[in-house]
Formats: sequence, structure tokens, C-alpha cells
Amino acid sequence: RTLDDLGPGLVLVLDGLQDPGNLGTVIRSLEAMGGGGAVVAGGVDPYNPKVVRGAMGSLFRLPVVKRPVGEALAGLRAAGRRIYLAEAGGALAPWAADLARGAAVVIGSEAAGPSPEARALADGIVSIPMAGPTESLNAGVAASLLVYEAMRQRRGGAAPPTLSC
Repeated sequence: RTLDDLGPGLVLVLDGLQDPGNLGTVIRSLEAMGGGGAVVAGGVDPYNPKVVRGAMGSLFRLPVVKRPVGEALAGLRAAGRRIYLAEAGGALAPWAADLARGAAVVIGSEAAGPSPEARALADGIVSIPMAGPTESLNAGVAASLLVYEAMRQRRGGAAPPTLSC
């Protein structure tokens, strides 16, 4: 597959994910919520048996492309997509970023986060607000929340109220 095979919905660029369970979860969530596809940039092989099992068939229906992160982000930008990085402490809440039309979000590796190359190529940083002292979310959970937000935006949903506890 090539970057041209990706659909119009949100694309997730998986930058060095190591856990096959996380990758399977991301692919399954992307398909369930109408995502445009996934780019696997290093890390676990998308055809690892644990990924295939976790994706529950979505791997064979959703466009999944293997490319180095720099090549992938350059190609996505050339195709008109805005590139966001998902990371704690970013300036944008997911509902403040336009995830509905022509966006890609980089999800970094579980241990190291996004690569320096991905950081250098991002247009902005999206962060999921959290109420408690937890520093970060599991990569599969964060990706699922972001792709859900993209679906909500596409359907014309109102932004959620400001988080307060």
C-alpha cells in the first residue's frame, strides 16, 4: 500500500509503537470510527500475530501503510494534511484542532514518545486534558480518543465543556 491509499478521514502515524496490543487497538479503533488509515513508521510489524488478533479483521479492511516517519509526514503534508503531534502538555485540546478534514496525528512510542524527526515536522501539538495526576495515557487509548474526536467533528458535534473536577 501507498500513502495514496489512505482515506479522507483522520490518519494516525504510529511512530515506533512497540506493543502489538496497542497497534491492534489503534487499527481497530480507526476503522470503527471512520479513520482514513494508519502509517506504521518503525516499531512492531503490523502483521505480527498479536496485532492481527487485536485488530479483529480491521487490518485487512483499513489502509495500513509502512513508511519511515519523515517520508510519511512529508507525503501527508504534500497531500494537504495538517500534521499534529499527540503529547502531554501541548497547546491544543483535541476539540480545538481541526481533526475532521485533512489531518494526521503522530502517536509516539510507548517508551520514548514521538521521534525528534516527527517533532520537527509537526504543525502543532494536541493534548488530551486529564483531571487527575496521571502523566500520560496508553498509546492505544490516546489514539482511540483522538480518532473518536475526529468522528465527532465530522458529524458536526458541539465541543465538550471545559474539563473541571
